[in-house]
Amino acid sequence: MLLNILLSIVLIPNLLVSQAGPDSFLNLSPVTNQNGGPSRVYTDLLDIKISAQSALAVDAESGKILYQKNASEIRPIASITKLMTALVFLDYNPGWQKEFFTISSDRRNGNIVHLNPGEILTIKNLFYTALIASDNDAIIALVRSAGLVEEEFVAKMNAKAQDLGLKDTKFIEPTGLNYGSQSNTFDIAKLLEAALQNEEIKKVTGIDDYEFEVLNKERTKTRLVKITNTDRLLNSYLNVIGGKTGSLEEAGYCLAVKIKGEENQEVIIIVLGSQSNYDRFQDAKAIADLIFTNYSW
Repeated sequence: MLLNILLSIVLIPNLLVSQAGPDSFLNLSPVTNQNGGPSRVYTDLLDIKISAQSALAVDAESGKILYQKNASEIRPIASITKLMTALVFLDYNPGWQKEFFTISSDRRNGNIVHLNPGEILTIKNLFYTALIASDNDAIIALVRSAGLVEEEFVAKMNAKAQDLGLKDTKFIEPTGLNYGSQSNTFDIAKLLEAALQNEEIKKVTGIDDYEFEVLNKERTKTRLVKITNTDRLLNSYLNVIGGKTGSLEEAGYCLAVKIKGEENQEVIIIVLGSQSNYDRFQDAKAIADLIFTNYSW
């Protein structure tokens, strides 16, 4: 696997810094790095061949851009949308231990069915199902549990996007199934950073496997639900802090992830429009290897 990444590396001097874009843009937390972030080890940087249509890597501490490809291009973001849904939900969370249930109208296409209509579970487990398994039905149930109709909830999502300075981001609905929910890599990096500053989102998106019990409608039987994180980088050599996947025909395969280096450096990597589920993770690995090889903190 690592060999495949290394074989994709070619020498293209200075290509990484030839594209227009700000040097630093996150501005979501105080910058403590007095030298302005990591510095390049080599004058001529390595570049990589990735399948993603757009990509970005940012030093999380300084906000310095370390890699970009078509970073300003606005594209559908699929289930990365759920990061904003989670942030808005937390403003209206009725309580982690409150019992809730799914209904038939929660059903959405696009993923494996984990919950059946009428089954009873805690808000915590509903939240975990929505983010770990990227479950669309669970997302719609979360919206209901917040006490808002979907249109109101989406309005809150777009308002929070403005508050976070996501100028090129628009949400149409809370799951990411509508390709009208769009953004670019710059905005998604800001969104991911904001989301992971919340300890609940950070914890949940870093969990690989999770299981819990649900009650049937009559409360006479329980069923064990097992879910697996859609972010397969959690099973890789990278130290993943948290992140979110997304895929849709119009969006391709997408990933927003924050990783930690061997010296505790934190880097945000965004890939949009990769060609396959496998490719999005390989793209992220290649970008990570490129950065940790060519930058010094």
